[in-house]
Amino acid sequence: MLVKDIIKLACDFTENQEIANVLENSGVLSEEQSQICDNLVKCFNLVNNEIASEYLPLIKMEELKTKDFRIEFSQFKTSPHKIISVKSKSGRSVKFKVFENYLIAFANVVDVLYSVLPNKMTIDDEIDSTLPERVYAYGVAREYYFMQTLFDDALVWEERFKNTLQLLSRKQGEVIMPRRRWL
Repeated sequence: MLVKDIIKLACDFTENQEIANVLENSGVLSEEQSQICDNLVKCFNLVNNEIASEYLPLIKMEELKTKDFRIEFSQFKTSPHKIISVKSKSGRSVKFKVFENYLIAFANVVDVLYSVLPNKMTIDDEIDSTLPERVYAYGVAREYYFMQTLFDDALVWEERFKNTLQLLSRKQGEVIMPRRRWL
């Protein structure tokens, strides 16, 4: 899905229908509309970071060599947000401690499982997500109204955003009842 599609949907929620029409028809935005659109993209990036840090983390695994049991965060391909686990090459858990700019792990070569934050996106970027566009649009509307200091409107969209995320993150598995004995 495109960030542009999320922004168009958020425009419907934030009563910016003219901007949605211009984006739909690939027209040219006025200076004021362009400023609003830029703010909506900033709101999208805030929401995307929130989803990645609190609901659906982006997980990576990397094999790294330690130097005196120390791994600098600059050695990672992407900057880690949170270290989840560290394992030796044999698959055993390794004790580790996280500091501001580095990680201490008591092994020579380790596999580090960690979460990352998404890169900042522009309106023309494509996002790879399992969430529907409307979930992002709810969050964008919330952030937009917070920016406009329209707190009552923001709270409405925050409730929709949070409720939808909770519904989607709930596991939809079978409910298995325990066996009962006959009396």
